[in-house]
Amino acid sequence: MAPFPTDEAIARMSAFHDRLDEAASDETRYAAAFGAPPEGVGAHEIDAAGIIRRVSAQELALLGYTEAEMLGRPVTDFIVMREASERAIGQRLEGSRDTKPFVRAFRRADGSAVTMLLMVRILRGPQGETRGIRTLMTEAPLPG
Repeated sequence: MAPFPTDEAIARMSAFHDRLDEAASDETRYAAAFGAPPEGVGAHEIDAAGIIRRVSAQELALLGYTEAEMLGRPVTDFIVMREASERAIGQRLEGSRDTKPFVRAFRRADGSAVTMLLMVRILRGPQGETRGIRTLMTEAPLPG
């Protein structure tokens, strides 16, 4: 029996997170890896204030924005349930919320909503301090 599409998507995103973690010590390698995600997987990074600092071309394509429209803005500007997302992001940054995969509705550039399956990893600085969150996303498969 083939795995449920969500299981396959989580495995692909987990492997991509691992590849990015392995390249993290070299900015050139990291940038190259970040720019080459699995097909259909978008990625962005936010700083400790929730501001988007890096976004992949695939995420831009999934959501229909330009890089200039997303960089430097709060990630919650692009999420349908803004207040709930702000709380969850704050809890993840402070370490009181898990990082297991979850779904969240994002607002596309055309105003429509799209449900995305997300997988996050906490980004840490050289002393182990939390410096942000990297989020990988893919369209959530419809049930059924």
